[in-house]
Amino acid sequence: MDIKLPHMPFRFDSPEGRMEITVRGTPKHFEGEPKQQFGAAVTFLQPGPRALERVQLSAKGATYSGVMQTLTSGFKVTPGAHDKESAEFRVLTALCQATGVVDLDA
Repeated sequence: MDIKLPHMPFRFDSPEGRMEITVRGTPKHFEGEPKQQFGAAVTFLQPGPRALERVQLSAKGATYSGVMQTLTSGFKVTPGAHDKESAEFRVLTALCQATGVVDLDA
């Protein structure tokens, strides 16, 4: 599914709690992949053991602003690539259904 966010920063509620989309530098470069220095992820806003966990998104790029633009112009989200019982599936499904998110496939 291709979606776009109405604005950044974007926060939404999921079955796992309050979430936010963030952009950070990517830690590694793998051989054969184009060099991408920044990537987007969904992060947990509530305190606790999951506070440092991130669910990676497909929005990546060479610049911070490039990733921000990708988030607000359109990127792919694949909840079905995860087990239906996983937190990743529930979080990505909630993101796709969050108020203001535009389904570009519709």
